Amino acid sequence: MNEISVVVNQEPGKISWNFTDIKKRLEEELTVYQNTAYTDDTIKTAKGDVADLRKLAKAIEDRRKEVKEKCLEPYALIETQAKELTDLIEKPIQAINDQVKDYERRRKEKARAEINAFLVQKAAELPEDIREKAKKAIYDERWENATATKKSWREGIENGIRKILDEIGTIKSFASEFEEDMLTVYKVDLSLQKAIQKMNELNAQKERILEQERKRREAEEAERKRQEEERQRREELEKQKAQEEQQRPEVPKNPGGQNFPRGGIPTGKIPQSQMGAKMGYTGVPANSGSPGGYVPLPEEREKVVQNQEPETKAYPNGKMRTVRILGTEEQITKVLNYIRFTGATYEEV
Repeated sequence: MNEISVVVNQEPGKISWNFTDIKKRLEEELTVYQNTAYTDDTIKTAKGDVADLRKLAKAIEDRRKEVKEKCLEPYALIETQAKELTDLIEKPIQAINDQVKDYERRRKEKARAEINAFLVQKAAELPEDIREKAKKAIYDERWENATATKKSWREGIENGIRKILDEIGTIKSFASEFEEDMLTVYKVDLSLQKAIQKMNELNAQKERILEQERKRREAEEAERKRQEEERQRREELEKQKAQEEQQRPEVPKNPGGQNFPRGGIPTGKIPQSQMGAKMGYTGVPANSGSPGGYVPLPEEREKVVQNQEPETKAYPNGKMRTVRILGTEEQITKVLNYIRFTGATYEEV
């Protein structure tokens, strides 16, 4: 087949025509058209000149195409014959190529089987639930090429297995409480970066929860302390009130023979002659149980206070005791009235 060669005897065609004469005439005659100024009255002439010039250009172009077609007639023949020859050659090419493809297919299958066998052997070092995914991630189809050596794909597999084992070891080295979550994420696509990102997300979430829990406990503790302080305050007030009740002396009978209950508030009305006159005011009637049955007017209360004599004069051997009074304005007024009624004195502090 190598002795067959293509031999073509070709004589380039020679074409001659009156190109020079036509060009000279065009240059002379076309100058007239270029220098002609057409007016509105000669527009019809202008259109006729354009039509004549286009007709001349078309005649030249049509002749060119005829010449080209004549020149290509020998080529058209050799083109048809050449295609017939290549079609003959393509038939054995296809038959041979089918055998080559079958050989390559069988060779790759053999190489793939050998590579997979070694990969399965090495993948046994990995956790069972990621072996298949690891084999797909490690496998490189270029190892099946005829130019690939056994040493290259063995090293590629060993490096891939070692990388996965190292990444699993890195995850465990964190000693994180979220290790299982990290491994779950890692086993999806064997991405160490995503596994670490998952740990960071869970740690941040835990910190937020712990912070919320801390604030909740602080609020509960603050509320507990507040309630305890409130309870102690109430107990102290109740204890103080009970002590004051025990220390308060019995009230003697008034001049009219009435007994006042503890607290100094009379249970019935005292005649004005006994109560109001003694305290130095007339007042107005009241049903609240104030001393004498009357409530003193503001100016009368002031007058009584101003007219009181110092305690030392009224009672040279009198004793002084500090008493706290807790009550409404009306209740305090009643107590002060009773103090005045008994003849004792008091001082507001």
